[in-house]
Amino acid sequence: MTALVTGATGFVGRHLARLLLSQEEPVRVLARRLHAADFLAEAGAEVISGDVTRLGDVAAAVAGCRVVYHVAAAYSTRPQDIGWLYQVNVRGTLNVLLAARGAEVARIVHVSTVGTIGRLPDGTIPDESVPFNLWDGSHYVRSKYFGELIARAMADAGAPVVIVHPTACVGPEDVKPSATGRRLLAFLRGQWVPYPAGGVNFVPVEDVVRGMVAAAERGRVGERYILGHARGNLDEGAYLDLMARVSGQPAPKPPRGKLWQRLLGRGSRYGHLPQALTADPTRAIRELGMPQSDLEDAFARAVAWFRDNGYVEGNR
Repeated sequence: MTALVTGATGFVGRHLARLLLSQEEPVRVLARRLHAADFLAEAGAEVISGDVTRLGDVAAAVAGCRVVYHVAAAYSTRPQDIGWLYQVNVRGTLNVLLAARGAEVARIVHVSTVGTIGRLPDGTIPDESVPFNLWDGSHYVRSKYFGELIARAMADAGAPVVIVHPTACVGPEDVKPSATGRRLLAFLRGQWVPYPAGGVNFVPVEDVVRGMVAAAERGRVGERYILGHARGNLDEGAYLDLMARVSGQPAPKPPRGKLWQRLLGRGSRYGHLPQALTADPTRAIRELGMPQSDLEDAFARAVAWFRDNGYVEGNR
């Protein structure tokens, strides 16, 4: 039976849809703009026009599906987009889960974010057991957490929901681009941007979507899985060194001292900078067989794709 993918025109969603199609799974995608999903229709997916914020659209898309992958999410750091974040990430999640449960699908994979994993005061790298405690974080993170609470409540009520938490995904075809993609692009353009003091966990996007499929097939209902890389927790120095190697460029220099960097991290156009986005993906590796592909290769492929498609010069 068919797998529904929401958010299939985005970075992670398109990789997921393509993986499912390569496995000869019937795939249906819900897209706000049909033309944006033309590449998936050409690859064999069924494309339905609709929006996750409209329950009727979602109910029509879910009908007859065996699995639902809820990947769609809104991301922005602009104050004028706060309402939109909650509409998509909270109301949209509720709509998808209600429609999926009503259609009696076999499995729902709700895609949250590593940002809803809490932080430990001693800086220990957290796993899924650490509760959310980032109430001073961005509206994006808070809206994703509220959406995740709905998914957890639905699982507690008997819905076949599994929750996954991708870390910072890296790879080609980051078309919008994502927050991680924008960080890579800034490096390639010689622009310094603030970096979380506690580090970031990076992961090849192809590993993440394979982890999502494994979550649908083998994940425990109601469980949460961090889809990250065991060697992906990079501090700023390690990240800059890696990018310098794969790009052949020197790392951009910060314009001022550490205090200024911290202030910029909170008030820049990149929004509120979290203290850390590190994570321990052991559970997903152990229970789901989460792949652990070469991380440097993923960065190299991302850099090559941005260069080949005119992003570095600002043509996209």
